[in-house]
Amino acid sequence: MSDDILSKLQISKKDTYLYDKAVKVLEFMKNRYKGEDLRFVSAYLFNDSKIIDKNAKLRALFNRFATVERPNIIYIRTDTDLKINSISIKDLTQKLHLCAFFGGNINSLVQEDCSVVISENLSFFMSAVPNNAIFLYSKGFHLINSLTAFIKKLKYNNLIHFGDVDTEGLAIFEAFKKNLPELTFYPDIETVRFIIDKFKDNLPTNKQKADGCEYKHSKEYYDLVKNGISIEQEFVHSLFYKTILEKPKWMK
Repeated sequence: MSDDILSKLQISKKDTYLYDKAVKVLEFMKNRYKGEDLRFVSAYLFNDSKIIDKNAKLRALFNRFATVERPNIIYIRTDTDLKINSISIKDLTQKLHLCAFFGGNINSLVQEDCSVVISENLSFFMSAVPNNAIFLYSKGFHLINSLTAFIKKLKYNNLIHFGDVDTEGLAIFEAFKKNLPELTFYPDIETVRFIIDKFKDNLPTNKQKADGCEYKHSKEYYDLVKNGISIEQEFVHSLFYKTILEKPKWMK
C-alpha cells in the first residue's frame, strides 16, 4: 500500500534520497500525525523546517493526509484597477500598503492586462512601487501552490519571477515554471553577468544545491552561480536606486 501511494506520486526507489524522506513522511502521516503544521513535521523528521516545503512531491504526500492544507493566503499590491469580489485591490494597496486574502474565496475577478511580478522576498514586495503591475509575494517556497492557482485566474502581458540568483532562488523559479510555462526570470542573464563582472569580489557565498532540482529552465543561470556566486534580490533592488541598473518597466 505504501509503495502504491509513493508510485502514484512518481517517487521511485531509484531516487534513494527522495524515497527515504518520503517513507519517513508517509510513516509519520499514517501513524503519528495529529494535525501538525507542514513545517513542524519537516523540522521533526529532518531537523529542517523547509525540506518538505521545497519538494513538490513531498508536499503532495503531506497534503494527501493533512487535515487541512496550508491556508492559501495571497499577499498582493497593485496600481491597476483589479477588483476581487467587487473590492478594489488598488484602493487597499494605497490605504493599507498591501492586501492579503484567502485565494480560495474568489467569487469574482475584474482586471485589465498588466505585468504580474512574483517577488521571492518581502523587502522588495513591500518597498517597490508597481507600475501597471500586480506584485505578489511568494514567501520563498511557501506559497507556490496558492500563487500558481491565483495567477491562472489573471490576465497579463508579462509574468515575471524576481528572486535571488542562487541555487535556492532558481529552484523556487523552477517550481513555479512547471505550471506557469510563460514565466520568465528577473534579472535577465545579461544583467546577471554584468553584476558578476562588476561586483564579483563583494557578492555573498552561494547556498547548496536545492534538493531534487534539475534547473531545467535556468541552467544558464545555474552554471554561473553553482561555483559560489550569489546575487540577492535586495542587492539588485538597491542597484536601481544607485542608478547602476535601470528599473524594469513594471516598477516606478
